[in-house]
Amino acid sequence: MFGDLLIAAVIGFGTCFVVVPSVIRTATNRGFLDVPDRDRRIHQNPVPRLGGVAVFLSAGIALASTLARESLVGTIAIPFGSMLPGLLLGCTIVFITGLVDDIRGVPPRFKLLAQTAAALTVVSYGFSPHTASLAPGGTTLDVGTAFGTGIAVLWIVGVTNAFNLIDGVDGLAGSFALIGLSACVVTELLLHDQVALTLTVALLGAVFAFLRFNQNPARIFLGDSGSMTLGFFLAVSLVSASTDAGGVTYPLVPLFALAFPLADTFIAIARRWLRGHPFSRADGRHIHHQLLALGLSPRRTVELLGLIFASVAAVGIAISFAPPRLTVALAIAGGVGMFAIGLYGLRWLQYSEFVEFGASMASVIRNARTVVQEKVRAQEIAAKIRAASSLDELRLLLAELVSDTRLLDIELVELSEGLHSHGPPSQQLSRYDALPLRLDYPFAWQTTSGMRELVLRVWCARPGPHGHATAERLAVRIGPAIERWFAQHGSGAIAEPDSLTPVRGVRKVKSISGPHRQL
Repeated sequence: MFGDLLIAAVIGFGTCFVVVPSVIRTATNRGFLDVPDRDRRIHQNPVPRLGGVAVFLSAGIALASTLARESLVGTIAIPFGSMLPGLLLGCTIVFITGLVDDIRGVPPRFKLLAQTAAALTVVSYGFSPHTASLAPGGTTLDVGTAFGTGIAVLWIVGVTNAFNLIDGVDGLAGSFALIGLSACVVTELLLHDQVALTLTVALLGAVFAFLRFNQNPARIFLGDSGSMTLGFFLAVSLVSASTDAGGVTYPLVPLFALAFPLADTFIAIARRWLRGHPFSRADGRHIHHQLLALGLSPRRTVELLGLIFASVAAVGIAISFAPPRLTVALAIAGGVGMFAIGLYGLRWLQYSEFVEFGASMASVIRNARTVVQEKVRAQEIAAKIRAASSLDELRLLLAELVSDTRLLDIELVELSEGLHSHGPPSQQLSRYDALPLRLDYPFAWQTTSGMRELVLRVWCARPGPHGHATAERLAVRIGPAIERWFAQHGSGAIAEPDSLTPVRGVRKVKSISGPHRQL
């Protein structure tokens, strides 16, 4: 049996090694090239992108020759059993879709529709894991057939696209295909008595040969026909290999074996969400792009990522098939290790979105109680301002707000005639580096004598790099109440400037000189 697997791998390797040069010539002559751009592609010259044709043609030839040879001796080990027709049909749908995209281009929605159809095809032939466990003999979780089917479709479509996204550096997608296929072989050998890995090892041999032409500087790319089909095959084969005869799936094997494409896709989606960008918008800030930006060469990038995530895949297999006493300990150690690597990696890769998100969350946790107290107090003062009967009462309420919060001072300033609060503050305010942060909240109302304009001037301490300005938070609650109060009481509420004093709290700051009048 193992001799047949070795022959399948050798046929896949040899066929691909011979076929790839012909595919390179054909793609070059017909203009099926990947043209470099400044944003995402790092190669300098156009490169043929039909590598998937060579890989899957070679794997198909190896599979057919192996099954034909086995049938002559009367023993056939059909890979994937009754699910094989569905898997081959699903791979064909994805492969043709990717091939058309490589040649002419396919809209993203159509690709997603084709991937979903391929996933449903595999599911209709029996791929529907619904019972999961951490390790053999452990507690099982049954999610039901309907829910399991939905998870299976989402898993296949997600991994197919995730694997396509990592195909951005010479040899990267092929190297991770080898990691996934190797994990599939090891898991199949550990879990199943009758091994039927003909297609998997044939594909492994073909990918290994392809990498000879795909290493930096690459002579050919996988293209969507290769990366999407490899992702589709791995999504199905890893789950199938990690499912025992009783139908129990051990999900840590596929999750850890595909940790890199899954993590890269999750990070890309989270980055775009934090920035408010569409999820479908392509960019040049995937993990491999960030490593290149840090100065690593394409080869070093592939070697570093391959070493790290091959170890992660090995940990996933070890957790799933270790003795029961070690399973929980390995799971905890693996989880802590991956969390630490992820936390350090996000900083090292200079993903500022996550650094700022973490700082904001930490700030919320540290200051949540104080912020709530200040907001509640500001709402209470705003309610009292609306009921105030005089300007003196309003001044006292503002002074009370200063003493009860972290504000340094509050002023009501009437703008002089001809001076308006339009445009950014930098056009109107002088620079005072020694002063605290100042926020102006302007408002106006119409009177019989014309438009009256005031500024609610709020002072607070300068916030740190990850802090939030108290002035803005409170001004947006107090400002509308003051504006409504002046609109209700009219210009008669404003006395002559000689009889007025500034509205100030206990902690005073230096006054601003200029053509303004303080109320």
